[in-house]
This record gives sequence, C-alpha cells and structure tokens, in this order.
Amino acid sequence: MEDNVKSLFISGGKTLSRYSETGDKLYVCCKGLLKILDLTNPEQEPETIEVLPDANSFELSNKFGVITSKNGQCECYDLEDFKSLGSLTRSALPLFDGVFTHGGSQVLCGGSDGELKLINLKDKFSLKKLNLNEKITAISYNNVGDLASVSLANGDVVIYSYSSADPVKLHTFSHLVVEKKEIEEDNDMDSDTDSLDLNLDDDTQIKDSSASKSTISPSTKPDWAPNGDLIAIPTKTRDIQVYDRSNFDKMKFQFRGTTTHDKPIIEIRWSPDGKYLASVGLDNKLILWNTKSQKSIKSWRVPKNPCSLSWGKSGSDQFNIVIGSDSGEIIHFDSVVESTKQSYLDDMADEFDDDSEIEGAEKEAKKLAAYNESEDEGDDVGLSGSDGEEDLTGLFEAEDEFVIDNDNQGYAEPSRNKKRALTPTTEGLNKKRTKVNFNTRNIDVSLFTLEPFSVGSTPWNSNRRYLTITPVGYSWSVEQEGFNTITVSFFDRSLHREYHFKDSDQMELASMNEDGILLASSGRKNNKRGATIMHRSHDQIHSWVRDISLLPHEFISSISLGSSAVFVCTSTGFVRRYSLFGRLERIERMAPVVACINSEKYLFTVTLTSSSNFSFNLQDLDGKYYQRNEYLPIQLTSINKKHPIKGIFFSSDGDPCIVGQDNYLLVLSRWRDPLQATWIPLLDANEGVKKIAAGDNVNCWPLGLFKDQFNFVAIRGSEYPTFPLALPAELPVRLPVSSNKQDKKKKKKMDEFGEELGDDQDNDKSDEEDDKDENDPEEEVVRYTALGELLNDAISNDDVLDETAEERLKELSIKYDSALLKQFIESCNESNLRDAFYLANKLRDDRALMAATKVAERLEYVSLVNKINKLRESRMFDDE
Repeated sequence: MEDNVKSLFISGGKTLSRYSETGDKLYVCCKGLLKILDLTNPEQEPETIEVLPDANSFELSNKFGVITSKNGQCECYDLEDFKSLGSLTRSALPLFDGVFTHGGSQVLCGGSDGELKLINLKDKFSLKKLNLNEKITAISYNNVGDLASVSLANGDVVIYSYSSADPVKLHTFSHLVVEKKEIEEDNDMDSDTDSLDLNLDDDTQIKDSSASKSTISPSTKPDWAPNGDLIAIPTKTRDIQVYDRSNFDKMKFQFRGTTTHDKPIIEIRWSPDGKYLASVGLDNKLILWNTKSQKSIKSWRVPKNPCSLSWGKSGSDQFNIVIGSDSGEIIHFDSVVESTKQSYLDDMADEFDDDSEIEGAEKEAKKLAAYNESEDEGDDVGLSGSDGEEDLTGLFEAEDEFVIDNDNQGYAEPSRNKKRALTPTTEGLNKKRTKVNFNTRNIDVSLFTLEPFSVGSTPWNSNRRYLTITPVGYSWSVEQEGFNTITVSFFDRSLHREYHFKDSDQMELASMNEDGILLASSGRKNNKRGATIMHRSHDQIHSWVRDISLLPHEFISSISLGSSAVFVCTSTGFVRRYSLFGRLERIERMAPVVACINSEKYLFTVTLTSSSNFSFNLQDLDGKYYQRNEYLPIQLTSINKKHPIKGIFFSSDGDPCIVGQDNYLLVLSRWRDPLQATWIPLLDANEGVKKIAAGDNVNCWPLGLFKDQFNFVAIRGSEYPTFPLALPAELPVRLPVSSNKQDKKKKKKMDEFGEELGDDQDNDKSDEEDDKDENDPEEEVVRYTALGELLNDAISNDDVLDETAEERLKELSIKYDSALLKQFIESCNESNLRDAFYLANKLRDDRALMAATKVAERLEYVSLVNKINKLRESRMFDDE
C-alpha cells in the first residue's frame, strides 16, 4: 500500500485533493499552494498556483476552483489560466466551506460568523446574505434541484432551496451531525458511547493509531447524489443516513455492513454514477458502500491520516479514489470499481421509485403493456416491436399510441420501439429532399428558422435551462448522463410544494398553470416521426403520457395548457386539442405554428407566413374564428435571429398580449368584431424598467398583464433569466407616446445661428421635466381610453371574471376626465380657447364639465363659459 502514497508537499500539512470532472486532472491543495497534476502525462511537472494559506475547503466547478480559509477569506481561481480571480468575500472569523452553485455561476460560503453568503462570479458586488444565528460548519449543494444543505455547530443540518432569489428553508435535521465542543479522543473510544465535541475555530488534536498528532476534525458535511435525488449525511453516531429530497421527513435507508467505522467519519462522497458511496474515517479505514444493497462491499486500510476524499475516472472505465492526508501526501486507490453510464436509479427503479403514486402507476402500466406485447415470447418480458404484433398495432397507430389504464392508476407510456403501421411513407421523396416547406407557399427561412417554443423558456446555459416561466411558477431541466431531471417550483410556496421527476424523453417544451404542467419532446432532433406529450397535476395524483405520430420532418412547435383543454401545435400547422385527461377532441390545420396560448375560452396562435412576417389567429376552443390570418406587428431582422417572441399570454381581463424582442407590450383590442382588431402598445418595457431599476444593463422577462400592471422578472447583465430566479416585479402600464413640449422648449433656447445654447439651468430642470413626463396628461388620456375600451369589451362579452370590473371601469372613466381637465387647464393658460372647448366636448361626466366652467370663469373667458354651459344644457336635454 505504501506504493500508492505520493508525497507532493515536503513540509506536510492538511492536503485537500479533488479530481476534475473528466478525471484527467488531479488538483491538490496544501499550505498556500495548489498543484495541478495532468494524469494523462504523469511525467510532466504539475502546474502550481499560489492560493490562500490554511485552507478549510477546496471545491471545483468546470474551469474554476474556490477556497475558503481560516483567515476568513473566500477566493476563486481560474484553473485554466492558473491565476486568482480575486477575493469573493471576507469575514473577521474563519470561513469553513464554500461550494459552487447554479451550474457554477455562483459561490455559496459560510463560517463562524453564521452568515450564509451567495456571491455571483460575474458581479462580485452582488452579495446576498442570510444570517443563521449559528456557526456554519459545512455546506453541500445539489446542482440539480438547487438545494443547499447547511451544517451548523449545534448539530443541525438545514436544507434551503435556492431556486429563487430569496432562499427558502425546507427542512431541518435536528442534532444529526457532530456538535461543536472540545474533546480529547483516544484509541479506547467506544463507538456506542460517542460524545464528539469540536472547537471549530481551533483545530482539535486527535491521536491516531500510530500515536502521532493529527489536526483533522470529524465531518459534518453531507453529500448529494449525482442525480440530485438523495442526500447522504454522516451522523454523530458514525452512521451514514440517506434521505430523498421528495420527503426529508422520512429516512430512505441507512448504510450497514460487517465493516463499519470505529471512529468519526472524515468525509463521504458518492461515485460519479451514484452506484457507490465511499467514506473515510479517523480509524484510517476507507469503506465502499453499495447503494443498491445499502451495505459495505469493500474496505481498505489508509496508511496515512486522511483528511479528504475524491472520486475519479480512469481511461480503462474504472473508478479511482484519491485521499489527501494531513502530512502533504496523497494516497491512490486505483480501479476500486467499474464505471458505468447507467445511473444507480435505473438499477433501483423498482425498489426506490416511490416519489409519488403516479410514477408507480406509470411503471406498473408500462410493465403490463410490455408483458401483453411479449407474453407469447416466453420470458422476454419487456421486449417490444416484434413482428408478431404488426397486424394488431396497425389498427391503433392512428390513435397516437395512447395507452389507457383501466385501473384508474393514470396513463402509461407505450413502448418507444413499437412500429407505426399507419405512418405515411415518403421514402423516395426523402432521399432527394434537403429542405422541407411546411406550407403550400414557398417560405424563405434565411431570416427565421422555426423551432420549438415555450412561454418563458431559455436556451441551455451549461447543463440547465428554464423550460417555462409563468406568473404561477417555473420549471427547469438539468441535463445529466443519459437523462434529465425536471423540477417544478412556485413563486407562492403555499400554493404547491416544489417537486421533481426524472425525464427520459428529453422534454423541450412546457406549459404550466395553477393546476398542472404539460411537457413535450418535440421530435425535432430524433427525426423518428414521433413525439411525446406528458401531463402532470401539481398534486401528483393525476398523470398521463401520450405519443403523437408526426409527418416526416414535422415536430411539435408549441404547446399550451389551459384550465379546460390542452393544445399541441406542430411545424406543419396541425393543431390538436386534447382534454385534460389526454383524449383527442379536435384537430385542424393552418400555417406553421410559431407559438400558441389558450385561456379558459379562447385559443391564440401565431403562424409563419413568410421569412420575416407573422400572422395571428384567435378562435374559441371549439374552433370558431374571431380573427384569422391577421398581420402581427413583431419585428425580425437578419441581425437578430432570436425567436421573435419573448412573451405571449392572455391578460387577466382575457385579452391576448404579446411581447417581441423590442420589449413592447402589445395588447389586442376590438378583436371580437370582424376586421376591427387593433394592437395597442401599452408599454415600452425597456424604458419602464430603466426608470425603476437601480443601475444600468437591466432587462425584463415578461410574465403577464394583471389589470394595469405588467408582471415581469428583472434580469441584470444577461439576455435571459439566470439561476436563481428573481422574484416577479410589477410595472404600471404607460403608453410609449412622445411629447413635443420638450422639443418646443429646446427650440426657444436656440441662438440666431441655430446652435443650441448650453444653459446650466437646463440640466437642473431635466429631472423636473422627467417627473412631469411621468404624469403627462396626453399619455394619460390615451392610456385610460385604451384600458377602458379593453375592459368594456370584456364586460360586455362576459369574458372578465373580476367582480370589481364594473367599479374599475367607472374609475377609468373618472381618471379619463381628470386627465382631460389637466389638458383643458393648460389650453386655457395658453389662451388656446378653441382647443379648450374641443377638450370640454370630450368630457364625459357633468361634474367634469362644471369643473371646466369654474376654470374658465376664474380666467374670465366668458365666451368659453357660455359655450360649456350650452354643452351641458344640450346633454341634459338629450338625457331627458
């Protein structure tokens, strides 16, 4: 075993070792130096970086490393350029742990000051603190579910969700890990009567079996499984307990075996495939635990005092373990187990998959379907696509391979290998075809390429992306080896509990409401003439999965989940309507669909009509058209080839809304009348966000329109929402009208040569003028007219559910008159009596006319007073 010991630091000291994700590099940190060993070239001298001395922790993420130290510093390093990126944060007390979060974009650290600090690597000044009022001893992060486990000096382990801007406490494991007390441990320590105490600010000296002194503390740090489902916690009784993140209240299992630790555990780590867990302890034992059997399967004697543990993969598809010692050495344990691409979850699906009754029902239905398909094949249960079933399956392929579960356990997903007997064949055509036109018209796709679109979705960033972001909540996917993990979260945590599930179908599209989520794999990449849609209720009681047959090169382009129906649209213009129980109810065809959204009563679709032009359709859920193939004023240029739509939704009053890349909020008005539909720009979101945001480079991600408030997520320094997601904000709508008054003032300050005079007083008044623009009566009149018209139409057609709608309409009318009176007063002050009387004619309420009369009387405009009085009299006569 001594042959496996390699000395890297002659002066000795606490040695922290970490394998790179690919396994080709080994990073070893000790006494202010970080050595990078290239395992593909063992003879090469390691690269060296000067780092923080007295390191308490060292963690990796892609090309970066982070170190926390006893002097209270947390520093980040570029491991490719071999340099420091500077200090992230400082504390007067020691920092004990730091980990990368949110796909490596941020760092979470903590220590004796009891503050949990989240630092954005792109903006070090973006520091978010959470005071826990207890010393933090260790942090472990789940990058799949954005969960942080924080170990405290009192022995508690607290789970926080960092999926949103403000962390949410999910669970506390009370007095589970080693507490902070002072102890003196010797070789006669009884494992059944542990009283483990630590002084975390000063290293505790613990004697090893060779009577040498060690400065290693027992571990309080849990470790999350690679797929993010399980967390292993080393307890103060030297056990390793495992919990599932779907239910922290109940222990999943506990590792047991004939070989266990006789002294406290130093560190635990899952293998990269999650099939094994390794632990090393103060008893100088390295134990390998099997996740499936929950037992120890191997153990080794560690010749040096261990203080860190890391897994790595060799080129021979074997897993290695390296242990850092307290004397500047590392100990290699090569080829401890074979590495596999298959996760332990796949092996243990039948035993451990109890996340919900739905998943269990789906699995049972799949087994039953597989058995029925292959019962004539003997013991080959689970095989599908045999020649013997062709004659039977052809009759049902037209029904999109929908499997009905008659036991009321949900709907099951059929075999992906089943032959589609009724799928049209175009073998001869496909050999010659390189581009496909999805419409009868010749579409030039040089500017716009049709791609799957979900409301609020973002591109992949590292290994994660948002599938959808709505006012209710959001869903994101994390890419793992062989599958993805989808998590569904809510802005209002009291509405539903956050949940997650495994995605083996590479779901690309999502639509979400208060009751459930609809997901779809578009079928665009696999080109197998098929796609999958799945619906889940948030209470996880109901679920169904359905396969959809597609034409060659066709894919699902957009989906929408409403309160009473599901819509699935494709790149060739097929629009399918399903019930909330997965039954196909209606199908039609239009131009290629770019995006769709449906409310309780209506379906709004955006279609592609040319390379840069789009149309919209508006119909009820039964197919009756209100607007058909009407021009949609959203911009698309050759410079910006992003998807033209940033947001699409129905307002709270039932009107279709759309936000393009120019960030203008457009609302459809008069759409219930043929040929009268008008798009009204209610807000320039860019300008609105700039006025309320602190700092520059702030963008908005649209979510919805509630009455006269625009709901959005503010994003800073990025084109798309990042992790964690900021909480939604609101912005009052304000029409993007331009006032000529400021231009007139500028003209008055031009000299005789046409040059603008530089008056310092202008600069002093600029802020005041901006404030006046905020309450521009001209804009107010147009705004209240538009809002009143929208609300009046909704009330007249029983499309608004708000009980206060009538009161809101009256309030808008009053505000409209008030804005007109402001303009009336301005015209009177400027002696523009014709304009003043024109404005008086537009006043709706008699009380507003009386106010206008008093203004004219005060200014002694007798003729104007007489005209207004006659106007009042004529209106009274008409009312009679």
